[in-house]
Amino acid sequence: MANTYPPDTSHVPPSSAAHETPGMTREAAEVAKQRAGAMWDDAKDTARSKMNEQKDTAADGLGDVAGALHDAARRRGDDDPFARLTDTAADGLDRLSGTLRNKDVSSMLRDMDSFARNQPVAFFGLALAAGFVAVRLLKDSHQ
Repeated sequence: MANTYPPDTSHVPPSSAAHETPGMTREAAEVAKQRAGAMWDDAKDTARSKMNEQKDTAADGLGDVAGALHDAARRRGDDDPFARLTDTAADGLDRLSGTLRNKDVSSMLRDMDSFARNQPVAFFGLALAAGFVAVRLLKDSHQ
């Protein structure tokens, strides 16, 4: 067989893309769409699971802080006003910790959305305060 240039392509089957029908293309697009949807659902489930784990960790941490505050208040005595204030703060942290443990992330996001719609000024103020606290904590952690 003699070498010819360009190579002989008569034995290569024609491209399948040239023979696809519009129905086949739609079918392939639908399969791709279903696969992308399944991947998205998996990613959401994984993210939700991780967020619930972090929520539980935060609830445990708040419970520990509340316990330490209760202990500190008991050591100061019942007649100390600072002890009563500390005990009240610890009670609030206990309630927050319990709420975090008993709710899933989705319901907390719905509650937050409802609060933001009903009390936009308060929500903005709390978000601003949380931002300042987060920045302060980040700055302190780097020092």
